[in-house]
Amino acid sequence: MLIIWQAPTLQGDLLVLALLIGFNIAAGLMPISIYGDSHISVGFVVTLTVIVLFGVPGAVILGPLAAFGPAIGNRKLGTNTVLNAALFTLVGGAAAGSYELLGGRDPEAITFAMAGGLFAATVVTFGLTAILLSILFQLTRSQSVKSFWERHSWIAPHYAAMGVVGFVLASAYISMGVVGVIAFVTPAFMMRLVMKQYVDKTTVNVKKLKDQNAALLSANVEISRVSDELRTSYDGTLEALVNALDARDQETKGHSIRVSRYMMDIAKEMGVIEGSAEWTDMQRGSFLHDVGKIGVSDTILLKPAKLTDEEWVAMKQHPQIGYNMLHQVDFLRGPAEIILAHHERWDGNGYPRGLRAEEIPMGARIFAIVDTFDSMTSDRPYRKALPPIDAMNEILRFSGEQRDPPVVEAFLDIYDKWVEERNRLSQSVVKAA
Repeated sequence: MLIIWQAPTLQGDLLVLALLIGFNIAAGLMPISIYGDSHISVGFVVTLTVIVLFGVPGAVILGPLAAFGPAIGNRKLGTNTVLNAALFTLVGGAAAGSYELLGGRDPEAITFAMAGGLFAATVVTFGLTAILLSILFQLTRSQSVKSFWERHSWIAPHYAAMGVVGFVLASAYISMGVVGVIAFVTPAFMMRLVMKQYVDKTTVNVKKLKDQNAALLSANVEISRVSDELRTSYDGTLEALVNALDARDQETKGHSIRVSRYMMDIAKEMGVIEGSAEWTDMQRGSFLHDVGKIGVSDTILLKPAKLTDEEWVAMKQHPQIGYNMLHQVDFLRGPAEIILAHHERWDGNGYPRGLRAEEIPMGARIFAIVDTFDSMTSDRPYRKALPPIDAMNEILRFSGEQRDPPVVEAFLDIYDKWVEERNRLSQSVVKAA
């Protein structure tokens, strides 16, 4: 309808219009692809020249030809081509109207008003195109206007630059005629070819990087999967080892599992990040703390009476034996340090190295408390389990001497929780019986 209304009023040299339309179609056939996501065509430069020389009639005639020409050349006719034709015609007509409103209608003179009119045409073209496309994308692709703007706002400076070039091209025709247009367009098209070659080469490199990143991502996923499987395998192996120790010493069955749970409660209370390397080392160290007892003879380990001095010397070797067994295994070096120090004391009177205060690894300082609590509240061949309150008082009595005071404070913070859990488990056992 707009074409039928405006086409009869067309004035000017039709051969020049045909030449400019040809340039516009050629530009549309050679858009610059930006890494495969977006495209830029310099055809808008020619559109501005048509607006200056032929006004609204020339712009609305150019619109459908600028859409169908490249589509036919690329054999990509379709619904999008029709939509583009309507868009180009409507936007071109509006831009030409804004030019005539501010720049006047004098295709034979270069004036300041012409510059103002082209500025208005550029703003209208970009703004109206953005509005119409954002509405279209919202209706057809459920893409919000904000998302559309964030994705395409970078094009605005290119429109501004092309507006300046369009002013120069129109001025070249007004000053020198067709020769001026050809003289101006020829180097521009050569520059465009150079730009295309550069961008195409860059696109190839970017694609290679994307492919490599995808391969790396896939490899990372596979490594993560294998790592999880190894971790599960490691933990299963350690659990089997502890079960073997429990089978040897039935009197302390379940002790390693309980102290490991207590250990992690205090570690969490003291700010150790769950899942960190320090957290894992503490978990495994507490779980395996008695692994060195493999090297202690059954006559000593299972003796129901008090050990002799010579037997205590042999028993005290189990931290060093456990350390020697594990420290050469990469993923057990951290736990091995805890195992070696789990009988050290805050005042330096522990064994095997006589470490004191913060020389003792934090995991070993925590373990000293949870081991005491669980041992005192569990049955032994030589005594019955003590009430939790007695174990707590014993730990408090030796705070600052045998035990690390800050760890004792953390123990007190979660003491009630432990007692509730023990009572609940005891009641469950009674009900089951």
